[in-house]
Amino acid sequence: MKRYLSAGLVLLGGWLSGAEASARCMDVESRVAACRIAGQDKSLAICLAGDEAVYRYGLEQGPDELVLRAPLAQLGYYRADGAQGTIDETVVFANGDHAYRARFGFRDGQAPDPTELRKIGELQVQRKGDTVAALTCAADSIERVPELLLDRMRKLGRTHASDAVEFPNYDIEYPGPVAQSPACERDSNVDSCWSQGVSAARGGDPALALGYFDKSCDADLGPQGCYEAGKLYLHNRKLRDYPRAYERLGRVCASDDIGQGPYACKYLGWMHHTGIGAPRDTAQAWTYLSKACFLHNPDLFLDAEGCHFLAEAALAGAPRSERPQRVSGERGQLAYLALAMGCADGAEGICAQARTLLSDARAASAAWVAGCDADAAASPLGDCAGLIAPQADYEANRALRKRILSRFRDASSALDAP
Repeated sequence: MKRYLSAGLVLLGGWLSGAEASARCMDVESRVAACRIAGQDKSLAICLAGDEAVYRYGLEQGPDELVLRAPLAQLGYYRADGAQGTIDETVVFANGDHAYRARFGFRDGQAPDPTELRKIGELQVQRKGDTVAALTCAADSIERVPELLLDRMRKLGRTHASDAVEFPNYDIEYPGPVAQSPACERDSNVDSCWSQGVSAARGGDPALALGYFDKSCDADLGPQGCYEAGKLYLHNRKLRDYPRAYERLGRVCASDDIGQGPYACKYLGWMHHTGIGAPRDTAQAWTYLSKACFLHNPDLFLDAEGCHFLAEAALAGAPRSERPQRVSGERGQLAYLALAMGCADGAEGICAQARTLLSDARAASAAWVAGCDADAAASPLGDCAGLIAPQADYEANRALRKRILSRFRDASSALDAP
């Protein structure tokens, strides 16, 4: 794919305009990030000049007080995943005993809308490893061209961040309006519209990303666009549309995609389980959550959180005071098996839930525990607790999952499903 960094300056105008900020790069430099320091008349700019990164700090209406330069090949550079697929980037400039760490990116929003991305900009000054100053950028002044540094460093042959993490190899492409974009085309195991949506999301524009994900979904070249669109319709308050979320995620749940199918089924089950965005429906919740945890694909790829919700659904209906009774019946066994399956996926928090439920069931002399112990005794598991002992070996863990699935099918049949 071609790279369109210059197009990003137009597309991300709301992110890049920052008229209030006066941190300046020289005419021969390209601006990477800039802001005004909150509560001060000082400004910060990170610029590119050929094969060098440049740090500029000083009065807003005066000359720079400090200018530092670092070759891109040696620049201190770190990356971290941010909210909704965006990227946080940190650059570090050394100056004798001091280090100047500038970080720009996004964080999850705050009340009243935690789904809204908020821009962040921070500057830490350290001396021999100790922080001597911590400054925050005024939010309305932050400017940034996402991944401009990454693009330049990759072109120069650099392959790793300063913590030895390998650079991603995706194309850095900032798309224009969806209405002006060409038809989606298959691109390896994804499609071009999905890739453009991901680029828009990394740039902090979820509305534009949603447009491309919807276009990808409608092109029907794979489930990825439908999945990302469904999540945005479900989670993002400003873009929320429950019927469209349900339709998009329904396509993915019904697909044979083992990577995203179980997760889509989890969201549909959660909607029916909670009554958020879909009618509260115990049978539908059970159907979708069972697919998320056990039944979506024969390879037993699953969504561990879906197993957690399936356990909740199995135990739903009785007040807390009746917990011993809840864990004594088949519903208790189904909940335990759901948690065991999530535990086999490496979710330690779910393993802890399973251990607690089994302990309570033993204390209540639940009949299903004796049956589970007897079944496990004929295998290397030893007893029922062996179902919540994830195996490091892939084949051994797969065998464990198959055993849990078998017991789940038997228990579901005995109860005729919740």
